[in-house]
Amino acid sequence: MIILAIIFLATCVLWLYWAAKARHMDQMTASLPALPTLPLIGNGSLFLGDTQQILKNLWTLADLAFKHKNSAKLWLGPKLYVAIGDPEDAQVVLENCLDKDVVYRFLRPWLGHGLFVAPVNLWKAHRKVLLPVFHNKIVEEYLGVIAEQADVLVERLNERVDAKQFDVLKYITACTLDIVFETAMGERMDVQHSPDTPYLRARHTVMEILNMRLFKVWLQPDCIFNLTPYAKQQRDNIDLTHKFTDEVVQKKRLEYERKKGDLKGQNDGKLRAVLDLLFGREIEFTDEQLREHIDSITIAGNDTTALVIAYTLVLLGIHQDAQERVLQEQESIFGSSTRGSTKEDLQQMHYLERVIKESMRLYTVVPIIARNIDRDIYLPTCGVTVPAGAGAVIGAFAIHQSAAWGPKPEVFDPDRFLPERSQNRHPAAFLPFSYGSRNCIGRNFGMLIMKSIISTVVRSYKIEADEIGPLKVEMLLFPINGHQIKISRRTLLK
Repeated sequence: MIILAIIFLATCVLWLYWAAKARHMDQMTASLPALPTLPLIGNGSLFLGDTQQILKNLWTLADLAFKHKNSAKLWLGPKLYVAIGDPEDAQVVLENCLDKDVVYRFLRPWLGHGLFVAPVNLWKAHRKVLLPVFHNKIVEEYLGVIAEQADVLVERLNERVDAKQFDVLKYITACTLDIVFETAMGERMDVQHSPDTPYLRARHTVMEILNMRLFKVWLQPDCIFNLTPYAKQQRDNIDLTHKFTDEVVQKKRLEYERKKGDLKGQNDGKLRAVLDLLFGREIEFTDEQLREHIDSITIAGNDTTALVIAYTLVLLGIHQDAQERVLQEQESIFGSSTRGSTKEDLQQMHYLERVIKESMRLYTVVPIIARNIDRDIYLPTCGVTVPAGAGAVIGAFAIHQSAAWGPKPEVFDPDRFLPERSQNRHPAAFLPFSYGSRNCIGRNFGMLIMKSIISTVVRSYKIEADEIGPLKVEMLLFPINGHQIKISRRTLLK
């Protein structure tokens, strides 16, 4: 009885402490609008229903914010979040609050302390060492791999010529996986010809479970999730993906050790994969740390790149005038050649780059960026001080279609990104790679891949597409009906 009384008393004390803290946070943010809450779960009902309904709920929250200085608040259980749809307030948070929100913990069993989810202190030390690896001169060495795999993609797409509509994303994803595996690990996977492997099946299974857990609030507490069969299924499949990367890391470490004293061996003309470049740095990474960083690159970076390419191809299929302008630009660079893109070629693809950026704006594949507020921080646009202990939800999808983009932000217009139309736009109005010092380390590499692949596809095929239609949000943004296009082969100019 005494033990039960102590537990009851401790529970009451904790509840009173939380209630007082919540009341203080509520008072500090009293001027922010909020949707009606329910006992215990707060606004958790926003995340009930299917993924299409959840996206609609998020737009309801964004519309509320747009009517009240571009910010609103919500409670997810006991935690306060401030939803931000304003570039200036987003800039303040992204520049000053570098710690990822607790929701990213669901990725930790898979990605460990890789850059994407690392705690701030570890992230600062490791990013400083990794940054030179992603320098333009390094990633430009990978253009040959990109061109080769883009040619395989064109070959694979040939089976769809003059046929009915098909979802192009699976073809693009296989291509980008082949690129990322070879450039990050130095391993040729040939996913485009052999897409069904144990590693890829395991990877897909983990993604499905993470997506489910992210939006089914009752599965979020570890004590409940661990009682479900999903926990073992996730653990077994994560172990399988880790085993694959661990074997590659160990093989590369042995190669590095053999070559360490051999100057001739260190400069043998072979492709230097990202993993090869992580040995012998200022920090001597352990094998586990190397696996975490490589998995972060191949997992977190690949699907976003593939989605942007797929959305862009669909948009070009819808907007034939834009596709014609892209083709004219390509012909001015390549003539009738089908060769791969060089660095100089990519630098001339100004209109294609604008098309890709407009695709990323309209279809923000990472729709939300969540940060932990580790100290009281003042947001100048909404005029509120967000208390330490709260979370900030940057609605990149909302900012990309806000008044910051002028009239009719929902309209596809690549020329929004012309220099003369961009010079007065707030720098945090465009967030496909996040913003601030914790932005995407591979953003330049991603743009090289996107431009190279789209260039090759557009020179080979004419694309037609209908409207994209309704969307759903998982960890990333997807069309309900997929990325449907029709293709026909182009007749090369002589």
